Amino acid sequence: MALTVGNLFKASVQYNMKLLAGENGLNNLVQWVHIIETNEGAHFLHGNEVVITECILGNDEEKLRCFVETVYKLHASALIVNTGMFIKTIPDSIIAFCNENQFPLFTIPWEVPLVDVTRDYCQRIMDNAVREDSVASIIKDLIFNVGDKKTLIHQMERYGYMSSCVMTFLCFSLDIEKGTEEFVNACGCLKHLSERTAKAIKDQYISFGYQEKRIVVLIDYSKEQLEQYLDDIFKKLSAQKRLSQVYIGVGDAVKGLENQDINFMRAYAACEVACKRQEHILRYQELGLYKLLVNIGNSEVLSDFYKDSFGKLIEYDKENGTDYHHFIKTYIECNGHQGDVSQKFFIHRNTVNNYIRKAEEIMGLDLTSWEGKARLYAAFCIESIL
Repeated sequence: MALTVGNLFKASVQYNMKLLAGENGLNNLVQWVHIIETNEGAHFLHGNEVVITECILGNDEEKLRCFVETVYKLHASALIVNTGMFIKTIPDSIIAFCNENQFPLFTIPWEVPLVDVTRDYCQRIMDNAVREDSVASIIKDLIFNVGDKKTLIHQMERYGYMSSCVMTFLCFSLDIEKGTEEFVNACGCLKHLSERTAKAIKDQYISFGYQEKRIVVLIDYSKEQLEQYLDDIFKKLSAQKRLSQVYIGVGDAVKGLENQDINFMRAYAACEVACKRQEHILRYQELGLYKLLVNIGNSEVLSDFYKDSFGKLIEYDKENGTDYHHFIKTYIECNGHQGDVSQKFFIHRNTVNNYIRKAEEIMGLDLTSWEGKARLYAAFCIESIL
């Protein structure tokens, strides 16, 4: 449950802070606090900081506007202006800019020692980070069955997560080469986006990384709130031109902390299948036959079944320099319509029939029978999850 600008603002009554603009940005997440007085100093920002300034730029509206625009473009979460000495009031043009860009702008009286504010905020941020890490660690122990389950549930309740709460797991995966700078940067953006979107709907959620994926746990969400979350994520990813790089698996809404291990695996499996099928949002309940396959605990059974059909095609192709595996996959994707296969490969229908008969011979299947078609489609699905 990350801290937001709004959280800090509510806890700042003693500082007589006033919100002048950017109310719609109060859900911006906060990772640190930084005092900055110049545009040059602003370039040390990493993003998601609350910036505090004493406005030594004085009453020069143009310079002040340039400063505000700079910290905004560098992804600061909010700006607090210490008024009374170098500047008396904030110009209307700057207030308009902050409102337009949903960038929270506060004033704080000169008499308030900024050292007290920064110390208070930094302590709150660090305390919250420790809390987040603890909750993430506990939920991971629960879903991976590490430690005593009753003790873990009691620890979750101490952090405000009731044993009867309903959890929905979401698994995010990035279609970017792992280990690259682009991947690292995209992971940071995805973490921020997924958490901020959750925070805007409900205060409680859990977020952690697992096997280079981002896991988000939504707490006590209604169907409507889940749809709102997914819709907001979809729109924001589209606006950032990242939608083509992100795949999301959505688990079920499951009640009770003791039952979340299976729920997590369902979201993870849905994400894996989404990546294979190039579907950007895929719910576990939409997996169809995949739902049965991903719940088979013995992966050797699936592997043997696959080798007994598709596996034979792959071995034959290796030995003979053919491509029957690709041909039959296309045949399945075309729902067995020979005319569509003919158009895909620019070959005559008689040639398609010859390829199918040869593939049947290699696999030992009769694709004119329901059993043969069912076995072939099951092998096709298994290939995407092995």
